[in-house]
Amino acid sequence: MANTIDIAQLKTDFGTWLGTNENDILKALTQPTESMAFMTTVKQNEDFRAAQATIASLVQGFQKGWTPKGTPKFTPLTIGHKRHKFDIEFYPDEIYGSWLGFLADESKNRTEWPLVKYILYKLVLDQVAQDRELSLIGTGVYADPVDGTAQVVGKSMNGFLTLLKAAHASGTSKMNFAQQNVAITAANVFTQVEKFADSINGLYKKIAMPVFCSPENFTFYVRKKRDLYGTTQDYGKFGNAMIDGTTLTLQPIPSMIGSDVLFCTPKANFIRLIKLNDGASVPFIETSKRQVSIFADWYENVGFAIEEAVFAFVPDAGSASN
Repeated sequence: MANTIDIAQLKTDFGTWLGTNENDILKALTQPTESMAFMTTVKQNEDFRAAQATIASLVQGFQKGWTPKGTPKFTPLTIGHKRHKFDIEFYPDEIYGSWLGFLADESKNRTEWPLVKYILYKLVLDQVAQDRELSLIGTGVYADPVDGTAQVVGKSMNGFLTLLKAAHASGTSKMNFAQQNVAITAANVFTQVEKFADSINGLYKKIAMPVFCSPENFTFYVRKKRDLYGTTQDYGKFGNAMIDGTTLTLQPIPSMIGSDVLFCTPKANFIRLIKLNDGASVPFIETSKRQVSIFADWYENVGFAIEEAVFAFVPDAGSASN
C-alpha cells in the first residue's frame, strides 16, 4: 500500500467489509460494557415500564367471610429510549503509521486486520465503549442537543448515579436511602459499608447481591479488611470483598470512579434498555477530497424498574469526598 491512501478505494473496501461483517459490527457498537454486565438488558422498541409487583404478606387465619389482603405495593419507573451517535472525520494518511504499528504485533496480520477494520474497531468503537462506560451510564446528565454544535460527551442520557442523586434529593422517592451523614473515607469505609449492608431490609436481606462502589472505595475497603483481619484463619476462606454476616459482596465498577455512592438492587431491577436488532444503525462512510467521515447512531438507556427494590447510600451535597 502506498503512503498516500486512495480514499475512493478505501470507501469501496469499507462498504465491502461492512457488508460481510454487519452483524458483528452492530453487536460491537452496543456490546455491554463492564458495568452493564451487572444489568438486565431489555430489547424493545417501546419505553420500558415494570409489570411485576411486590406483594405484601398473604397468609391469615381462616374465617368464612371474604377478607382480602396482599395489595400489590410497588412504584414502577418508566425508562425511555435515548439516542446517541458518533460523527468522526479524519485524514487516512495520518493514521497509516499507527495502523502499521498495530500490525507490527506478531499476532496481527493485514488479512485479519485490514485498514477499514482497524479504523472502525480500534479508533472508533473502542472509544465509543469507553465513553459509554465512563461518561454516560453512571455519571451522564442529559441535556438537549444544540443544533449545529457537537455535544460534550456525557450529555445524551442520565446515568444511574444521576438518577440516584435526583431521587435522594427529591425527598419523595420510595427508594431506600441509608441515613448516613458521614462521608466515606479510607479510615471509616469498613464501618460505613457494614452500616449500609445493615440498612437493607425485608426479603432483600437474603438475596445475594453486589453492593456497587467506586474502585477507589473498594481498594480502601479491602485494605482496611486486610489490616483488621488479614492474619485470621477465615480471612482467605471468605474473601476480602464479602461483607461479613450478609449475602452481599462489594463490587467496584468503572462507571462509578470518583463516586462515594453505594447501592445495590437485584439484577432484574437494574435495567439497560436498547431497541430491537441491537438498536443501532450500520456505520456509514463518506469521503470528500482527502478526508473520510464515519457516522452511526444507536439507542441505549439505563435505569431501575421498581423504586422499592433499590437500596442506596448517597452522600449529602457538600460532603467531603475521597
